[in-house]
Amino acid sequence: MPALPPALRRASAAALLLTAAAAAPVYAPDAAPCERHLQPAHTYHAHHHTFTTDDSGRPVEALARKLVDKSATRTGCQGTVGDWGGRGDWNGGHLIAASFDGVGLRYNLVPMQGRQINQGLMKRVEDGARSCLEGGGSVADYRIRLRYPDRAALAPDQIRITLSVSRKLEFTLPNRTLPAEELASHEERITKAFQEARCSARTVSVTRR
Repeated sequence: MPALPPALRRASAAALLLTAAAAAPVYAPDAAPCERHLQPAHTYHAHHHTFTTDDSGRPVEALARKLVDKSATRTGCQGTVGDWGGRGDWNGGHLIAASFDGVGLRYNLVPMQGRQINQGLMKRVEDGARSCLEGGGSVADYRIRLRYPDRAALAPDQIRITLSVSRKLEFTLPNRTLPAEELASHEERITKAFQEARCSARTVSVTRR
């Protein structure tokens, strides 16, 4: 059988990619109120992502099987969730960033310390993951797990992020105000991990997702 001309081969490859993308499950975002507690022990779906609540109805896990660099619409729930952090520098932080098609609904939002965590360490991890997507790269099994200090808390005290690029990366971040030395240590660890994975973490900006 004669070989296909290069142009036809490229067209065939593009058609296969489009077919695969069309076959991938895409969920319209499940509705959820912007309330402190959602349905307990429940799984929500939005786009290609899944979200799980604990037995108190708090977000406890988010998963993107394949990360995409695509912006999602923001909502007013982000500010409401930030207010639940109490006094101080709190934001309503996305588990899966809006810049990764993460929805602005309660199951994807928790109170996060603002400049250091939400706009700082979380942003640094996301920028590193985004750099892995450049040049046709991929990021798989991007997962965020939360730990709460007690059953009444709405703000998690620990954020654990895992993702697979050329290797599996894992980061455990505190959700509190950090001394400068501890903050710098986390920043260095994140940057080094992406460099060793042959991605380059970008410079962190002061804006957030």
